[in-house]
Amino acid sequence: MRKSILSLIFSVLMATGLITSSSAVNLEGLGIGVSFGTGGFYAVGEEKDDNNPTGVDDTKQSGAFQHEIMSVFVEYDVGPIRFGLDYFMDDITTPENTNIQGSTTNTVKATFQNHTTGYIALPVWGGLYAKAGYMYVDIKTEERLGTGGEYGNTDTNGYTLGLGFENEIQDGVSIRAELMGSRYDDVEATNSKNTTTSVKVTDMMGASARFSLVKTF
Repeated sequence: MRKSILSLIFSVLMATGLITSSSAVNLEGLGIGVSFGTGGFYAVGEEKDDNNPTGVDDTKQSGAFQHEIMSVFVEYDVGPIRFGLDYFMDDITTPENTNIQGSTTNTVKATFQNHTTGYIALPVWGGLYAKAGYMYVDIKTEERLGTGGEYGNTDTNGYTLGLGFENEIQDGVSIRAELMGSRYDDVEATNSKNTTTSVKVTDMMGASARFSLVKTF
């Protein structure tokens, strides 16, 4: 997946003329930067078993957690709109959930990998701008199931919206502050050993506050 993301970035640069077939480089309008911040994430998880006895409900639980964020991004300013790609440098791992069934213990957690966002940013007033993007995330499940089997990895998409403020320090170097909200599509996975059992994660959402340092050419 990482190679695919790098290929996508290269394709965008080719399409916008920043890189040509003759390897000449035109940096005008190109911006590169790094972001640091923190995010809060929330989701509802449900384990469903089609063979549950009458009167026994499926297991359903919601949860929230906080995680630090670091990302790198590349963007192109076509005036006044900026187009960009943002990539999380660190994986995001959820807290581990434990389910005890008699003498059997099941634990499960998930890791969000290759969190990539394609976005546009449009100035609103002064240094204030609005930002919207479409996200892709790989989801790696990490479970230890005393009942046997495993849940396969999957992926999800989503969208993000928010506001930011940019202030140029000097010579194309700027600092930015952003507040973003995000929402992810639901995901579902079936147990490899017991196909009547599945887990579904819904209402995945997040909010983040980030500061960025960017150089625009």
